[in-house]
Formats: sequence, structure tokens, C-alpha cells
Amino acid sequence: MSEKRMNTPPPAFGPNGRPGRGMPVVKPRDLKGTLRRLWEMTRGYRGGLGWILLLSGLASGVGILSPYLTGNAVTAISEGRVITALLLTLTAVYLADWLIRFLQQFMMARIGQRVIRHIRQVLFDRIKTLPLSFFDRRQHGELMSRLTNDVDNISTTISNSLTQLLTYAFTISGILIAMLLLSPLLTLVALAGVGLIFLLTRTVTKRTRRLFREQQKALGALNGQIEESVSGLSAVKAFGREESMEREFGEKNDALCRAAIRAMIMSGFLMPLMNVINNLCYLAIAVCSGILYVRGHFASIGLITSFLLYVRQFTRPFVEIANIYNSFQTAVAGAERVFEILDEKPEPEDRQDALSLKTPRGDVEMRHVIFGYTPDRQVLRDISFRVPAGTQVAIVGPTGGGKTTLINLLTRFYDVTDGSILLDGHDLREYRLSDLRDAFGVVLQDTALFAEFVTENIRYGHRHAGPEDVRRAARIAGADAFIERLPRGYDTVLGQGGAELSQGERQLITIARAVLADAPIMILDEATSSVDTVTEQKIRRALLTICKDRTSFIIAHRLSTIRDSDLILLIEDGQIAEQGTHEELMALNGRYALMYRTQTGAAA
Repeated sequence: MSEKRMNTPPPAFGPNGRPGRGMPVVKPRDLKGTLRRLWEMTRGYRGGLGWILLLSGLASGVGILSPYLTGNAVTAISEGRVITALLLTLTAVYLADWLIRFLQQFMMARIGQRVIRHIRQVLFDRIKTLPLSFFDRRQHGELMSRLTNDVDNISTTISNSLTQLLTYAFTISGILIAMLLLSPLLTLVALAGVGLIFLLTRTVTKRTRRLFREQQKALGALNGQIEESVSGLSAVKAFGREESMEREFGEKNDALCRAAIRAMIMSGFLMPLMNVINNLCYLAIAVCSGILYVRGHFASIGLITSFLLYVRQFTRPFVEIANIYNSFQTAVAGAERVFEILDEKPEPEDRQDALSLKTPRGDVEMRHVIFGYTPDRQVLRDISFRVPAGTQVAIVGPTGGGKTTLINLLTRFYDVTDGSILLDGHDLREYRLSDLRDAFGVVLQDTALFAEFVTENIRYGHRHAGPEDVRRAARIAGADAFIERLPRGYDTVLGQGGAELSQGERQLITIARAVLADAPIMILDEATSSVDTVTEQKIRRALLTICKDRTSFIIAHRLSTIRDSDLILLIEDGQIAEQGTHEELMALNGRYALMYRTQTGAAA
């Protein structure tokens, strides 16, 4: 869960209520390239972005106009003139400012969220096309982080930061021009103040960045300890380790508190010092402008008022842009992580002359199959066997020998490194992948149930099946009795993963799903390894029913459940060590016979 939202360190807030300066910023590796790709994904929405750009310019223009009008009003008052028209104009300007900013936010919300919807949809569409090898290399929590946290960061940046960044950029440019027109000398004084602010920010953030990294590390250690304690609470209680757990939590909690205090104190220096520099700069400009007025360099008090108001507006955006740029960099880094998934190679496409596979017989043959998940490590080495249609094949052997890998190759979750696998006389790669997958019904050790009705879970692989078909499949699987005892029977909504059911009940539902799918080839991967002996017998009877007259591959650790199989393959170190029927392998008195006698107690 290290990548999930609950473990994401909360932002440290500075005195101005924004994330504290010095917080670690995740920087993108290729800022320009990622921005270019993000821009490409806005195709179809660029008209709206053009309107947002126009509104940002108008918002900045209105903001620049108001100090000038205020200065004119001051001049008019000092000269005893009527300022009614000026006050009405200022009121209209402020109302226009409100309206423009409202329209800006309205357009940004509409366009931004539609762009994010598009990005999220493209990302999800890509994920469903990726091969199983992609998911085997990555933690699920890390993938969830890309779908949620990273896309949310992009969303926040597009919806909020982008409009602010555009407005501030226009504002700084416009105010700088206005200040230069009023007084180049005072403009240099204001720029000197901005330079001091940048120097101060750079100095403080160098130190706070290290402190916030320490805080983040301490927070990660605390979250990891909490996760281990909660997930392993039964073991903690069983071994009486509550005091030790509490002591370890206290130590990590204290370490986080100390790190957070140091980081917050250091980051707290920045805003007061910036305010001091701002006020000193403002004071210097006020004094200089007064002297210049006395010497006749300013025509009126109103121009001085306008300049001072511009100074107030000029320094503020620099601080805000620094904050926005940090979040902007983090969002672009998140976009890079999203694009990494989009750049992954999907499952191989069907050949142009791919064969249809509507009614497979079920003849399976492996010819000198070699396979490795990485080039330097072979998992299967020179596997060859032939299975006629309707044969029940059991695959046994020690953990890590290659049994599940063999099944992954049959369903083309992976392609062989060398050799070939034939179905009905044709290489698997010659068939359309969707047809090939439809030819296999799969029951795995790890049951996959969804937060839906029991009925929907059973007909997951056969969506058009009717209620009676679902019940018939459940009866064949031996699941009907316990389903009827659920609060609403087949209309009971299961929790995520079917958490309210026992392991055996979950397994029976997945077997009912396989029964309903009615695939010509069945694959049963450790289907009875996690259930009691009574449930095992129910599952075994169900499996015998669904495997009758069809090709089936059964992976099993309990050898007593596969002794009636037509062919038993013993896989060791990626090779077929022994093969034959149960009687033949017992007569051979080799590894299989030793495993069987050990399990049944006959070895004693």
C-alpha cells in the first residue's frame, strides 16, 4: 500500500496557507517533451483553451487598468474636480473583473475536466490491452497511483494552476510596462526588491528541501509501521507483542514530529522575511516617489498612487508563480508516469490472415518449448508432449518448477521463447487472440470476484446467460445451496473480492462461472489448495462434471485429487521429469511415487 493515497505525505502549509516552500518537488525528466505530448492530447479542446487564453489576458488587463483609474481619481480629488464618472468606471471595471474571472474558471472547469476524462480514458484503454508480463513486473498499488494520484495532479494543474499561471504572466508583463512608462527609475528599485525575494527564496528552500525530505522519510517509516501493525495484528496479539508494537510506533511518531517541527520552523521564516522585504521596498519607493514629486518628476499625486498600487501588484505574482511552478513540475512528472504506461507495448496484434477458432476440438501439442521471463533465466526447457482432445492432464511438481508458466503459455498470456504450441494442428499465434481465449475456461487458486450481484459474478464470462442457466451452473458446481442461504440469494451484492464468503464458497462461484462459460478446454490451477476436505470433495465432483469429454489441464498439489487423470506430467526445474498415468508412475517408483506416498502417509 506504499503507493496508495493514504500513504501520500500531506503538504506542509506555510503561513500563507499554501504548501510550504521547500517541499520536495518531483521533477520531470523531459519537461518539454512531456508538455508537447500533453498538448497533443488536448486536440479537440483547443478552441476552449483559446478562449481561456483570451480571458486570462482580459483579466490581467482589467487588473492593470484599475490602479491607473484609482490614480486618476486621486488626482481629480486633489484638484477639486467631480469624480462621479471615475467612480462609475471603477465600479464597472471591478464588475468586469469579477465576470471575466468567473468565465475563466467556468471555461477552465469544463475544458480541464474533459481533457482529464480523455486522458483517464486513454490510460484505462491502454491498460486493458497490456500483456500479463506488464502487471507481473509492477505492484498493483503503483499502477493505482498512476490512475488516481498522477491523473489527479494533472487535473489540478490544468484546472487551477494553468489559469493562474497565464493570468500572472500577463499581469507581470503589463504592470512592468505600465511602471516603466510612469518611472523607469522607480521600476529599477522595484526590480531590486524582486531580486532580493528570489535570492531569499533560493537560500531558504535549499535548507527546507532537505528538512522536508527527512519529514517525508519519517512519514513513510511511520506509515509502513502502521500498515504492518494493522495487517499483522493477529500475529501481534498471538505473540504478545503489543507493547513492542506501541513502543516502535511511539519512536517513529516522535521522529516524524521532530522532523516536521524543524521543517515547519525553517519554512516559516520565509513569508515574514518576504513581507519585510516587500514593505522595505514599498517604503523606499514611497520615499523616492515623494522626492521625485517635489522635484517635479511626477505631474500629479495620482500618478504616484498608481505606481504604488502597481508595486503592490507586481511583487505578489512572483511568489505565487514559484508555488504554481512547483506543483506544475510535480504534475508534469505525473504525466510522464502516465505516458510510460501509454508507451508500453500492448499484446501482439492478430495476424492479417489469423484463423478463426469457433469450435475447437481440443488437441494440444507442445514441441520443444523453451521459455524465460527474462533472457538470462529459462523457466521451461525443451517441453514436448501431445494431448488428444478430451484428455484430462494433471500437472504436478515442486513450487517454482514451471507449472503455472506452462498454463500461461497455453492461454497466450506469454509467447514461447522458442519452439511452438499447437491447438488442433495450428500454432497458437495463428489464431485470433480473442477466439483463443474464448476456447479456455479458467479456475484459478486466487478467486476473482467483483462487487456485484452473485448472478453477475457467475455469468461474468457469459453475459447473455439467463437466470435459469446461472442456477443450473451453480447446482453443477455445488454452489446453489450456500447461495440460497445468502441474505438475498442470487441477488446478494458481494463485497470487493467476495470478502464475506469463505475461500471454498468463493472457489465454488468461480467454478460455476467456468461451468456457465462452457469452454472446450478447461484449466484448473490449484482449485482445491485452500479449502477443507469436505469442500474439496464438492469441488472435485464439480470439476469431474465440467471436465468430462473435454480437454482439461489440472495443476494440483494434492495428488489424491488427480489420480484418475489420463496423463500426469511431473515438472521439475522447467523440464518434464516423469509422465504417465498414476499407475504407471507408481510402478516407476520415482519422484512422483515418493511425493504420493509422502502425502498419503504410505512412506512410513
